[in-house]
Amino acid sequence: MTETQIEQLLRQAPEPRAPIGLLQTIQREIILPRAGSGRINHFESRPWLRRWLPALSFAAFFVACVVAIAVQTNMLAELKRENATLRAAAQNLDQLRADNAEYQRLLAQSQELEKLRQDNADLQRLRRETEQLRAQLPELEKLRAENQKLQAVSANSPGTSPDSDFFAEAKAKAERIQCINNLKQIGLAGRVWSLDNGEVYPPDFLNMTNELSTWKVLQCPSDHSRNVASWSDVAAGNVSYQFVSPGISLTNPMVVLTICPIHGNVGLVDGSVQALGTNYQSRLKVIDGKTILGP
Repeated sequence: MTETQIEQLLRQAPEPRAPIGLLQTIQREIILPRAGSGRINHFESRPWLRRWLPALSFAAFFVACVVAIAVQTNMLAELKRENATLRAAAQNLDQLRADNAEYQRLLAQSQELEKLRQDNADLQRLRRETEQLRAQLPELEKLRAENQKLQAVSANSPGTSPDSDFFAEAKAKAERIQCINNLKQIGLAGRVWSLDNGEVYPPDFLNMTNELSTWKVLQCPSDHSRNVASWSDVAAGNVSYQFVSPGISLTNPMVVLTICPIHGNVGLVDGSVQALGTNYQSRLKVIDGKTILGP
């Protein structure tokens, strides 16, 4: 059989009939909603927690966001207050640093003035001693002449020495003291000059003539090889003392400023004078181009 024949046979087959009682059975099984009950709300049949869970979750999330924002706002405000406090403290710190620098400067100046006062007192004392020795010089000359006569008489006497001259020693001591006084005045003048010139010492003696009382302080009383009568003679180089550290800054108090080659007196930049004697050169050392007084 062909497909066409099969299709024709199927079309000629009788239509199937529904079973008897099928309609009544289906009608009995159909359940209609009760009158007045309306539409069944399946959402109302759910539990209360399941119904409000999305709203509660959103509310909890919203509250958490609000709390987080409040905490961050509080922290930000606290940080702003701390930043303002730190800025104020920084300004106060800069002011304190400036005040401390000014205090240190004033303290250094006060210490410098106190040292200058002490040096001035020492100079005044040395001047008085020098004046006393000068007043005694004429008497010493008379005594020396008498002593020479006595030495001529007792030259051959046992127990005496022709070379012993007490008055010559006294005069030499007075000149040595006067030399120390001169170096102290030079050191004091140099320090006064440095205070007005950036704490740097002058390059030579002539630059601090305003600070020196007289040109005589530049001449050692034992230096008889020079004939100095004015500042012009000093300008020509007639000075007994050596200016060792021209233009030096006051950084090391043991730096040598002036030297008396006759007595071996050494003046330091701090204004003090050391009487080293004729072997003074053994105590001097040159370090980094600076003449330092060693031990």
